[in-house]
Amino acid sequence: MGEYYTWVNVDKKEYIDPGDFDYGLKLYESSCRGNPVLCALREMLSKEWAGDHVFFMADEKLIPEDSRNETLRKMYERTVQNGSPGDGDAAQLESFKNISGLFKAAKEDVTKEIEFYVEKIRSGDESWLNEYGIDINDPFKGLFLRDGRDFRFTMNHTKKVYYSFEESRMIDLQDPVNFGTDPLPILMAYGGLGQGAWVGDLIGVSDDKPEGYELLREIYLDL
Repeated sequence: MGEYYTWVNVDKKEYIDPGDFDYGLKLYESSCRGNPVLCALREMLSKEWAGDHVFFMADEKLIPEDSRNETLRKMYERTVQNGSPGDGDAAQLESFKNISGLFKAAKEDVTKEIEFYVEKIRSGDESWLNEYGIDINDPFKGLFLRDGRDFRFTMNHTKKVYYSFEESRMIDLQDPVNFGTDPLPILMAYGGLGQGAWVGDLIGVSDDKPEGYELLREIYLDL
């Protein structure tokens, strides 16, 4: 079946689930340029998630206790708080909030999930996790109000570099000039396939070219 990935904000204990947008959960399935998951992510990076430690976490790869990577170290601390040392997937599922439902693009799938959850809770089954953090008496309050969006520039504030689809070339082994793939999931991935070059860095987005940052003219799309 392979690994499934979610976008995790370690600082705010929140995540975005590609499956809620009826989109693929595997690494390269989530890398299509302009897809609704990445537009939701960028909307969050431009506002509430700005300056936070975010990465694309796989569900099967353990977080090492001795990691010097700041994002992974913070995530390991979250797993300890959750009582599941190293198991980032368990910590995310049990103690992080799924914010996918903020976005209109996730309305169909999230509505079904919430309706199922409410039915189970009202029937007396308390075993189900409230992953969306809803009020059972008003379960859809505040949901499905936002649009995701794309930005011209994706920046790595830690490394002081950026890329844009207008100026950067995306290269992989099968397609020397790839116009359809967004490298961000690959750069931010942590899982059995490998660790992306930007894991641990602070990421941002903008429509204005960042001053003092270096343009990445070529990005290779392989971990």
